[in-house]
Amino acid sequence: MTYINTKNMLIDSRRKSYVVGAFNIVDYSSMEAVVEAAIEKSSPVIVQTSQKTVEEMGYEMLPKMIKFLSSDTVIPIAMILDHGTDIKVIKKCIDYGWSSVMIDGSSNPYRDNVKITREIVKYAHWKGVTVEGELGHIGGREEHINISEDKVLLTDTLKAREFWELTGVDSLAIAIGTRHGHYGGQCKLDFERLAGIMKLCPFPIVIHGCSDLPPGDLRKIISYKPSKMNISTEIKHAYLDSYKTYIDSSHSNYKKDNIYEYEPLKAIKEVKTSIKELVKSYMDIFGSSGRVVDSKAG
Repeated sequence: MTYINTKNMLIDSRRKSYVVGAFNIVDYSSMEAVVEAAIEKSSPVIVQTSQKTVEEMGYEMLPKMIKFLSSDTVIPIAMILDHGTDIKVIKKCIDYGWSSVMIDGSSNPYRDNVKITREIVKYAHWKGVTVEGELGHIGGREEHINISEDKVLLTDTLKAREFWELTGVDSLAIAIGTRHGHYGGQCKLDFERLAGIMKLCPFPIVIHGCSDLPPGDLRKIISYKPSKMNISTEIKHAYLDSYKTYIDSSHSNYKKDNIYEYEPLKAIKEVKTSIKELVKSYMDIFGSSGRVVDSKAG
């Protein structure tokens, strides 16, 4: 089994100048698609679960799923709670087997963010679980996270290292102008801020809100060598769009030859294929493909 926490995975990605992709899943089929993509691309991977997904599927099922899927490969696989804002939920994820958690205290004043992040770090490290913190506040909407543009707060470059030193986080999510959701072709990123943070901070840096970034901006972010980049919205669209494509095709065939095909297993297979191909494409862009020499156990 190669189910691990994110510590060495992200240290290695920074040292070797590639990005580990973190992909949000919603059920077993989407998780399986992400893991299969990692195996086929010989790439380390981080599976992300939102608080909403945890509440829907439960604390026992998700760790069992990821441990089962990682049991027959040498690919490094981690699972992180994404944007944990509820202390009780975060601690239960740690207790039930997540290998990493994110404590998102970014909506709090700086001192309060430090305090609650430090609390989670202490609890998690005691159990061998790594912690991602957040400093700054990115905009957009993702499930229970909804930040209007007037509430966006870019990361203070000088505070980033201080926050790491005060809290002991293993990685830090920063705000440079990315946002949750789709960009619609418009994006204004503060690359000077990113450059400053990367220069001052010797630890893994995380970029959220990477779905649908304009290709040029995506490549430029990668050139600054963050350790982890998150993809969520595009996974959800691939998931639901695949079902819609299958149903639309079934309706078209019915009009043509009076045959209604409603085969859930076939639809699920198309969903998996769509998500897998999307994840594989990002692994190529991130430079993580081929980083694991042998992707098969034994």
